[in-house]
Amino acid sequence: MSREQAEAEPRAGGTLASNRFFSRLAAAAAVTGMLAWVIGVAMIPTNAKLADGGEQLARVLRVHTGQLYAAGLLAVVGAGLLTGFCEVLAALIRPEQSGWVWLRISLSGCIITQTLVTVGAGFALVTVHSAAGNAPGGLVALGWRALWLTFLASALPTMMFTATGVIGLKQAGLSPPWVSALGWLSTAAHVLAMLTLTQEGMFAPDGIIATLTPLTTVLWILALAITLPRSWIGRRVARPGRPGHASVTWSR
Repeated sequence: MSREQAEAEPRAGGTLASNRFFSRLAAAAAVTGMLAWVIGVAMIPTNAKLADGGEQLARVLRVHTGQLYAAGLLAVVGAGLLTGFCEVLAALIRPEQSGWVWLRISLSGCIITQTLVTVGAGFALVTVHSAAGNAPGGLVALGWRALWLTFLASALPTMMFTATGVIGLKQAGLSPPWVSALGWLSTAAHVLAMLTLTQEGMFAPDGIIATLTPLTTVLWILALAITLPRSWIGRRVARPGRPGHASVTWSR
């Protein structure tokens, strides 16, 4: 082995160790973010429905003001952590490697989606604050409707985020087949969520379908986060004279 080869392997190994660290850190951020989002959604009262009328909705929000403030903030925290997770995924792959373009597109979709989630959480906080201040029921209902319609608008970029993410991660060798299947399930589920435009019932913006559909994305993210460190460790460092092995380096 030449001197250059001997020096290259420790440097590559150190880079690989750094990437393992970042993949674990990203996985922890994803799990924390998804748990924050799930807890936040679970804190929304089940009887806070648009179909019951603005005055009844305002009364419900007024009773649960504190927990709804917390729910909105948890949604924002979850959005930020998920965006960070997707940024790490995109940065783990070099531009010349398979999957890089797809993961960059996926990152763009994630940023759009989580921006809409944050805007929706902002509508929620304004609505709850207005209800606590005895605002008219019609105004409260308008704000609450804006919250759910914002989530509805996020369905399309979520589909882009998940579909391109599945393709990119598969090409990069960072997603087991069963995890990819969960990603495709999430993409398909959001097609159904885009149809939730009725005024009441299960196909309303605040109905059961629109509420549960994001859980498919949560399952995919959690599965990806859990398997990512192991998938990354399974990649091998390229060595001089061994062109068959993929290069593993940290890039931004």
